[in-house]
Amino acid sequence: MSSILMIVLFLITLFAGIPVVGAMGLAAIVYIQFFTSIPMSIVANQMLAGVASVPLMAIPFFIIAGALMEKGGISKRIINFANSLVGSRSGGLGMVVIIASAFFAAMTGSGAACVAAIGGMMIPAMKNNGYDVDFACALQAAGGTLGPIIPPSILMVLFSCCTANSVGDMLLAGLFPGILIAGAMMLVTYIISKKRGYKGSGKFSWGEVWKSFKESVWALLTPVIILGGIYSGIFTPTEASAVSCLYAMIVGLFVYKELTFKDLLACLYKSVGLIGQILSIVATTQLFSWILTRAGLPQIIAQWCMSISSNPVVFLLAIMVILLIVGCFLDPVPAVLIFAPILTPPAVAMGISPIQFGVVMVTTFCVGLITPPVGMTLFVSAGIGKRPVLSISKHILPFMLAMLGAIILLVLIPGISTWLPSIAKVK
Repeated sequence: MSSILMIVLFLITLFAGIPVVGAMGLAAIVYIQFFTSIPMSIVANQMLAGVASVPLMAIPFFIIAGALMEKGGISKRIINFANSLVGSRSGGLGMVVIIASAFFAAMTGSGAACVAAIGGMMIPAMKNNGYDVDFACALQAAGGTLGPIIPPSILMVLFSCCTANSVGDMLLAGLFPGILIAGAMMLVTYIISKKRGYKGSGKFSWGEVWKSFKESVWALLTPVIILGGIYSGIFTPTEASAVSCLYAMIVGLFVYKELTFKDLLACLYKSVGLIGQILSIVATTQLFSWILTRAGLPQIIAQWCMSISSNPVVFLLAIMVILLIVGCFLDPVPAVLIFAPILTPPAVAMGISPIQFGVVMVTTFCVGLITPPVGMTLFVSAGIGKRPVLSISKHILPFMLAMLGAIILLVLIPGISTWLPSIAKVK
C-alpha cells in the first residue's frame, strides 16, 4: 500500500532530525507527487482547512495569557499560596510544585509554560532546601504534564476539533483526571521525600494561609472566571481564552503592578513563536491525515483495532500501550492530530464514549512529555535546572508509574472523565 511508504518516509525523516512539520510535509508532498494524480494546489487548500477553525482560536489566546501570567506575578502568588498549605509537611516544597502546576494548568493549558513559570522559582528553591537537583527537575517536569490535562487544555481543544466533539465537554472532562494524576504525583512525592528526609519549612498556620490567600485571590480567581464563564454559558471556550488574556493583563498591570506596557510586547513576541509552531503542526497534520483518509488507511486500522478484542477495556488498554510507544517519539500535538481521527471511530463503534477515549488519549500522550527523546517538559525542566536530561530521567520513573496507574483507572472507571460533561451538558 503506497500510503505506508509515506508513513515510512515520515518516520525516516523524523529520526533523521528534521522537525516534525518538515518531516510530515515532505512525506505528504513526495507521496502526492509520485503516487497520486492529485494537483499540488490541494496542499495549500488542505493546510488552510486545518487552521480555519473558530475553536482553534482559543490556542493563541491561552498561550499569550500564560506568558502574561508568568510576567505579571500571578504564578508567584500561586506558589506562595500553595506553600502556605503544604510547605510545612515532609516534601512540602515538592508538593507545592504539583499544586502550583495544577493551578497554573487551570489558567493556560500548556505544559511547557507551566514548567517555565513554576520551575524558574521552585527548582532553585528546592535545591537551596536540600533537595537533589535532579529529583527537583524531574518533579517539575512531571508537574508540567498537568498543563495539557486540566482545563483549559490545548490538547483537548485539538482533539475536539479533529473529532467533531464539543470543546466544552472535552475541557470539563479533564478536570477530575487532572486532579487524580496530581494526587498520585503528590503521594509519590511524599513517599520519596519521607524516605530521603526532605523536611518541610516552618509551621502550618491558618493565619498564614488566609494572608497568602488574600494576596493571591486575584490569581486564584483566574480559573474560576475562565471555567465558570464557560460552563455557565456566559461565553464560549474560544471567548474564554480572550477573556483570560484580558484578565491577566488587567491584573498584571493594575492590581499586582508587576507587568509594564513594555512587557506586553515581550510577552506577545515570546508567544508568537510557540503559536506558530503549534498551528503549523495543525496545518501540516491536516494535509497528512487527509491523504491517509483518502487512501483508506483509517478503515484498515479501525478493522485491526476492533480485531484486538471485543472487550472495550482490553481495547483501551491495548490502544494505551500503542499510544505510549508513539508518545515516546512524537510530540503530543501532532500525535493527537494524527491518531484522534483514526482511532476515535473504532472506539465509538465499540461503545466507548468519545469523551472517555479523548481523555485517555490525551493523558497517555502526556506521559510522552516526560520521556526521552522528545519529552518537552523534561527538556524545559533540564534547561532551567542546568542538568543533563539523562540524569533527570533516572528520577522520572516513579512519576511515570503514578501517571500510568491513574490512566488505568480512567480506563476502568469511565465516570471519572464522563460524569461532569454528562451533568453540565455544555455544547
